[in-house]
Formats: sequence, C-alpha cells, structure tokens
Amino acid sequence: MNFARIFCMKISLQQRLKSKDGVLVVPLFENQLKDLSQNLPAKIREFIGKVHKNKAFKGAKNEMLLTYFGDKGLPPRLLLLGLGKSPALSVKSILNCAGMLGKKLKSGKIAELNILLPQELYVGLEHFLIALIQSQYDTGKLKKINKSKHPHDLQKVNFIIDKISRVSEKELEAKIEKAQYIGSSLEFVKDLVNRPSNYVHGESMAQNAYKIAKENYYKIGVFGNKELKKMGFGGLLAVNQGAHNEAKCIVLQYHGAPKKNEPPIALIGKGIIFDTGGYNMKMNKKMDEMHQDMAGGATVLGIFRILKDLEIKKNVIGIIPIAENLVSDKAYRPSDIITMLSGHTVEITNTDAEGRIVLADAITYALEFKPQALITIATLTGAAGIAVGNRYAGLLGNDPILRNKIKNAGKETDDRGWSLPLPKDYIEKMKSKVADLRNYDVGSSHYAGASKGAAFLSYFVGKTPWCHIDIGGTAFTEDPKPYQTHGATGHGFLMLLKFLEQT
Repeated sequence: MNFARIFCMKISLQQRLKSKDGVLVVPLFENQLKDLSQNLPAKIREFIGKVHKNKAFKGAKNEMLLTYFGDKGLPPRLLLLGLGKSPALSVKSILNCAGMLGKKLKSGKIAELNILLPQELYVGLEHFLIALIQSQYDTGKLKKINKSKHPHDLQKVNFIIDKISRVSEKELEAKIEKAQYIGSSLEFVKDLVNRPSNYVHGESMAQNAYKIAKENYYKIGVFGNKELKKMGFGGLLAVNQGAHNEAKCIVLQYHGAPKKNEPPIALIGKGIIFDTGGYNMKMNKKMDEMHQDMAGGATVLGIFRILKDLEIKKNVIGIIPIAENLVSDKAYRPSDIITMLSGHTVEITNTDAEGRIVLADAITYALEFKPQALITIATLTGAAGIAVGNRYAGLLGNDPILRNKIKNAGKETDDRGWSLPLPKDYIEKMKSKVADLRNYDVGSSHYAGASKGAAFLSYFVGKTPWCHIDIGGTAFTEDPKPYQTHGATGHGFLMLLKFLEQT
C-alpha cells in the first residue's frame, strides 16, 4: 500500500487576526498576566484580567482555559494557554505544550486554530508545529466511517505574529515548511508501523521504497529470494524460511555531499514484518503488537523520504532487510547452524533472537559501500525497555564520539537515547562451541539482553564506527508523551534526522 505524501494542515503567518472561525489561542507566561501586551484586543485583555483576579487562570505551564467568547470580530472560542514562569522554554516544554494544546483541540473537533504567537516561541516554532501535527495523528484510519477527505480534525493553523521581531517572517516561513515536511514523514512512519501485516508487508515496503526513490531520483535496489540466495544472505533467508512471502532487502542511495566521493553514512533498519518468535514462541508479550517489529525499517524509509527536501549535505545509504519470523514445517529451528553473508556460521539458540541475524547480513552488505559510519536501528530487544524504560532508546556501539553525537541529537529533539555498556566479556558470550557464533546467550540470557544483542552485531561491524539504536521499548506505546498518540511513536526518526543535519 502506498501512503500519500500529504501536508496535514493549511498553515499561514499573519500580522493581524483575520479569521472569525475556530478558536483563538493566547499563550501567556505567569508574569505577563499583570502586564498584558497592547497587541491583544481590549476585550480579551479585560477578560484575562478578570479570570486572573478570580484565580481561574494563573498561566502555569500547560494550564488551559477554554471558553466561548462570542465577541464581534473574534473567533467564537477563546483558549488561554499557560507557558509557566520562565521565558527560556526548553524543547521538551514546547513539545509538551503544543501536544496538549493539539489534543485539547482534537477532543473539541476544532477545525481552525488562530494563535497569537509570543516572540519567545519564534525560535521553537518548528518544534511547536511538529508536536501540534503529531498530536492530531489518527490511529483509526482503517475504519469504514473514517473516509473524510480531511486527514485530521484540525485543518487550518494561523500564526499571528508581531511586526517587530528579531526573527524575520522569512525565517518563520522556513521553520513552518520544514515542520510540515517532518510532520508528514513522521506520519508516514507511524502509518507503516501501526498498520497490520496484511496491509504492510515486504511487497508494500518495496513499493513505498520505489515511490520514494522515483520522487527523489535516488538509486534503489530491491533483492528477493533468488538474488539473496545468489548473493549469500544466509541469515536473512533463514529467518524467513517459515514464511510464504519472499524475503527482501531494500537498498537506497542518496547523494547530498558536496564531494561526490565522500564516504556515506549507512542507516540499517530492521524490517521484521511480523514476529511470532518462531519455535521459541513469544509467551509473555502481546502477539497482536508484533507487526511493529519493522519500526526500524520504517524509520529508515521515513528518513529517505525527507533527505532531499531538507537538502541534507551527506551521502546516505539506507538498507532494510525484510523477513517474517513465522512458525511452519519449513521454519528454522533451535540448534540449526546457518552461514551468514559474512561467512560466519551461527548456531541458532533462540529463534526469537532473529532481528540481529537479519541486521548482521545487512551490515555485511553495507560494508561494501565503505561507509564512514554505520547506524543500526531496530526493535531489537525488550531488554532495552527493561533497562531504560519507554522514554529512552538504548545506544550501544564501538565509537563513543558517534554515540554521543546521536545521544545529543536525541536530547535536542526529545527523541532520547541512553548509553548502555558493550564490554568485551559480553561480546565473548556470543561465541559458540559448535559454530563461530551463537545468536543468543543461553547461560545468562536474562542479564544484559540489549548489550548482548548488540554484542552479536559487533562481530559483523569490525572497526567501522558504529552505533546501534535499540527502540525495543520506545517504538510502540500505551503510555504516549503529551504530543504522541497510542501505538507507533516514530522514536529514533527525529534523533537520526538531527544527527544527519549536524554531522
């Protein structure tokens, strides 16, 4: 299934309020309530003074007061939005504020938002709008009743800005355009991850990749079973043995570096379309959520959807190994020994540790491009969620500088990661007595699962600078952030995008 390239809302900059529809939002700091801007209409200043005097609104962070206003020449509803004490708003506070506002508007089915944008939010306008777009995400797109031509309830956003500002209108327009690109691509990623495997499968992933490549003039290769067997992708093919559908490996190439021959950054995303666990079947997890095991691959596709739009000045290779880890009379079994693309032999000690196997083959293939850095992103282990919870991805690898760059990029976007250890004795644990490696440490398997999953990958990376992003605890959630919705989060997308912009 192809997903349309849409911008979620019509967004405009205005120097005065023009609309009489929807809701008018007035963001306010606590210390502004006694000294209101003269740019506010007199009736609104009078109203704010009354509610402040009656302590009905104090301007506390994320505080909201929504009322019908009904004054001539103004929208019928007024919403006061608290920004807290400090004018130095963090990225996280901006995202949370916009997300809570967006959900408030969504619950009221409000179609048009007019917001008197304070200058303190000009710098963070991109973050504000990304969060607003994310808050409108609809998880019920496959419902019969959900056939509206408008993808969201909120259809128009009008930012009313001050004529006198250090930030030019052109700069604000650029922030809005960028936020729309990012918001649209995040929605694309979430659609892929949220939709079940009878909608999103290897063939549909390939169709989306072809569409992205055609729109952006990327080089693309999509390998099926016949090509993969000839090339030697023994790990990827083994994981997919129990499936009716073919395994695939998608390879995308973007050239954005000023120097044509600059070594690329390789992004590798796990594309397990559905994961039963194989013969080591999942017993303690929600099987109906296992369609989200391709979130890493969806993230890489989403990144490639936007590289050209944002004019990223790097060469980037995207590799997505795709398989289904199912149970059948043809499925691979515990104790099987398989030969990887690298030539390593691997003893299968757990068929549910399949993600590292398909990633290892993809890593080996990526090394043929001689990348300056390798980044793998995957719902690799539930252990990552146990270690750092559902707000942080686990970050592991062989290069502290690369890992810290990615960690800082996540901090700047509230798409956070936390460093986990990868000591030599964990790497040694992945050696086998009957093959070169084993895919799962049976003896002490309940300890440091995220680190040992990465330890297996390290054998295939070699000395190439590498960072692994384990989104096993963050890709899919029942506990969303204020600007997220239930289900797919897109975690890792903003982190990687910021990293590519800054590198």
